[in-house]
Amino acid sequence: LALDNLHIGYKSVLFEVRDLKLSTGQLVSLIGPNGSGKTTFLNTVLGITKSINGEVKIENESISEISKAKKVKLLSHVASKFDGVNHLTVYELIAMGRAPYTNMLNRLTSEDHKIVSEIIQKLNLTELQSESTTNISDGERQIAMIGKALAQETKMIILDEPTAFLDYSNRLKVMKLLKNIAIEENKLIIISTHNIEICLEFSDIILAVDCKKGVLRKYQDKVSKDELISEVFDM
Repeated sequence: LALDNLHIGYKSVLFEVRDLKLSTGQLVSLIGPNGSGKTTFLNTVLGITKSINGEVKIENESISEISKAKKVKLLSHVASKFDGVNHLTVYELIAMGRAPYTNMLNRLTSEDHKIVSEIIQKLNLTELQSESTTNISDGERQIAMIGKALAQETKMIILDEPTAFLDYSNRLKVMKLLKNIAIEENKLIIISTHNIEICLEFSDIILAVDCKKGVLRKYQDKVSKDELISEVFDM
């Protein structure tokens, strides 16, 4: 993922991303004050929101020029909260991630079922696979949503505050899972979060919206909580 002279915002610029390159095998956390433009940034990377200036490139191709059919095989997205749907089982939810690879009738092949079953086993959801997505916990639902993204087999997974509605133990569980996925499956995982402690513990890179200077800061080496708060959150 390469971002060059990117201006994030709608009618006016919220912040600039002057030159940023991110690679697979990394867990990247995005932090910043409320209203600083974190979701707008993620939507720009996803190609949902058009940047005011600059380019988002995936594998040297501009996001604006990538077809929708190809985009869903490069990028997957996990929202901050999913409340479940009656009669939609955990298995069926994860299987929805195979949609980019199915035929016009959206029928799963034996290979699709194999991929879904392997993901369910990997995420320790075997005992829950037949349960309705409304009958499981918030933490279990979030892990199932990550499973859906894995079934999509993309190189990048973008998650908008994936731990926002989880208790402490489930936050750690989800972050450990995402860290392992980044390393073991060589994926680029980008999350937005307000939890600085989790960022410091699990992130390879921290991106921080500096509202005072209107830029996106990148921290790859060790940084302290006090330094982050001072440079990013002290308005």
